[in-house]
Amino acid sequence: MTVIIGVKLKEKGNNSAEFQKILTEFNCEIKLRIGINNSSFLCSSYGIILLQLDSLDSAIKLENSLINISGIEIERMIF
Repeated sequence: MTVIIGVKLKEKGNNSAEFQKILTEFNCEIKLRIGINNSSFLCSSYGIILLQLDSLDSAIKLENSLINISGIEIERMIF
């Protein structure tokens, strides 16, 4: 099973440190991390990050940790 979590990090200047700390805690579960830049704006105030995990259990735990950060939107795809 492959689980892709899409995260939109709004106001990334305010909450990116907390976001990074949580990703570091899940570093063994995250198989791939891709950051998508909004090229139409220089230093955009939001970021989109795609994370690949191999376990739905790990994905749910990660989502539950991230949901407590203000300014985060999360979507999940399962293959």
